[in-house]
Amino acid sequence: MTELIVLYAEGPVTITAYALCLLAGVLLAVAVTVCLAQRMARRSAIPGAGGPASLPGQGGLSAASCLSMAMAAIAGAILGGRTFYCLTMLEFILVDLGGPGFLPQLWQGGYNLYGAVLGGMAGIALYARSVHRPLPTLMDLACPGAALVIAAGRLGEKFTSQGLGHYVETEALHFFPCAVPNIFGDWQLPVFAYEAFAAAVIFIVCLLMTGRTRPGRVTQVFVTLLGVSQVLLESLREDEFIRFGFVRFNMLAAAVTLGAVLGISLARQTRGRGWSAWQIVRTMLFVLGIALVILIEFALDKSPIDNRLLYAVMALALTVMGAAILREGGTPAA
Repeated sequence: MTELIVLYAEGPVTITAYALCLLAGVLLAVAVTVCLAQRMARRSAIPGAGGPASLPGQGGLSAASCLSMAMAAIAGAILGGRTFYCLTMLEFILVDLGGPGFLPQLWQGGYNLYGAVLGGMAGIALYARSVHRPLPTLMDLACPGAALVIAAGRLGEKFTSQGLGHYVETEALHFFPCAVPNIFGDWQLPVFAYEAFAAAVIFIVCLLMTGRTRPGRVTQVFVTLLGVSQVLLESLREDEFIRFGFVRFNMLAAAVTLGAVLGISLARQTRGRGWSAWQIVRTMLFVLGIALVILIEFALDKSPIDNRLLYAVMALALTVMGAAILREGGTPAA
């Protein structure tokens, strides 16, 4: 990542605009998590309140417990994001960034979104195990905050050379949110803004659902919405994204994660009951959607078809895939 705005630099201390955006997102996420936990605690304490929030294991956490969980999630996100980046960029690190000594230099940048998400989940899992609290409930509680951090990080890319997409040649579209100038004065799609908006939508959806549905459902929605939005928006990027040949890593990670979410859902729905027609349809829709996205991704630079139409078809396919994942159909067997 190339920082464009350094607000303060003195000795080993460097404060950048991007870092402040990310810090603001983390602090806001912790505050939201504490408020949600207190609301869930109040709801579970009301006799006869009813609803999912009153089910066993749905009570809230204290502010101190929320802070402990947040620290575990942040530590996991940093470690996971850094590890995934280093593994995917290993050759570049060994040749151009000084080798293994780059790994502990966290201030040098170099993180991966899906590594951070999975690392944060792992941190929460370890915390849940240590305090003997139900993991699905804690995951749900953390999802709105996680979406806020992602939104803040994406907005922070405005102050770097990252988060930019295809070049916009039409001068009539040289205005935000259609395009922004890069450091050379060329106009490109502000993908960072689109991703921040998508994360903000995910935040609102998760916020409205937390404490009002079965444990684990908010996490399922968070991962699904993040995955489908990342597949589409990552395809628009023209910056220093990680890829293996023609395959973009974040798109691959998003697709694999979506497949895992669907697999877990299918396992829940078919346990003891077998496969229903809808479960088969869900699987077929997902597989066909993945195939269509792959075809479109590889056709974008070669097909005579207008790219805008191709992206519209990709968005429709991803919407169907997301609906197939989230629309489980029926109640799983106990």
